[in-house]
Amino acid sequence: MVQKKEQIKTNLTLYDILKSWSKDEIEQLNIALSIAETNKVIAKEDDYDEDSEFDTNYTQFMKVLDHGTKIPAPFESVEKETKVNSKWAPIEEVASVGDYMTIQRLVPILEHLLSKHGDISAMSMLRPKVKMYLYYMLCERIYRMINSRVVDITEDLLLNWWTSLRILQFAEFNIQFAFDHLKRVVQAYLGLCVRKEVDNALDKIDRDILALEEKRKCIIAAKSKKSNLAEECLKEASILKHWKASTLFFHE
Repeated sequence: MVQKKEQIKTNLTLYDILKSWSKDEIEQLNIALSIAETNKVIAKEDDYDEDSEFDTNYTQFMKVLDHGTKIPAPFESVEKETKVNSKWAPIEEVASVGDYMTIQRLVPILEHLLSKHGDISAMSMLRPKVKMYLYYMLCERIYRMINSRVVDITEDLLLNWWTSLRILQFAEFNIQFAFDHLKRVVQAYLGLCVRKEVDNALDKIDRDILALEEKRKCIIAAKSKKSNLAEECLKEASILKHWKASTLFFHE
């Protein structure tokens, strides 16, 4: 655990900082952000016996997460001049927290990370500015988690979070604590999916039962209104149903 360091405000924005990056720094970040796509791994399976449909679905979903998704880079072009996409590098003022900087909105999260877990990028060989951006990306994901109810989470959002953590993992960030937390969120998400499927199935059964009951009422009502001819036909059916069709012809 490291001692909490005082934050220092600056007049710079994250957008401004990225505009000043060298081509080598940009290339290193682009490689880091794409490595989760180019390095597919098989999800480590939990100690569950796949003796149920849910266990199989769980394993398949974890493999989908490990397959990853594309995490956009903040740079649009670096040929003549560096063009930065403000969607991925917001024009928001940054503050210095310890050896790193992040936007003001994420300062409390970065402070908490450094205070509780220390510098989780200490083993990474990436350049300082690249590590700074990856810290920003992590804090942004945590911020979204803080402001998202599990019931509102989508598969795409989980895929984005999981891929982001894998990028940090490949970059040698000590990120296992975040994976452990996110795995619980994934399990809760899948549990809610199962509950929703069960509720939908039961609702359908209830609707089918109501429809059958209404049909039964209609049949009973129709039966009570049968004509004399219909009654005669039903009577003959009861009498003759086991006879051969020629029986009456020879006995009348």
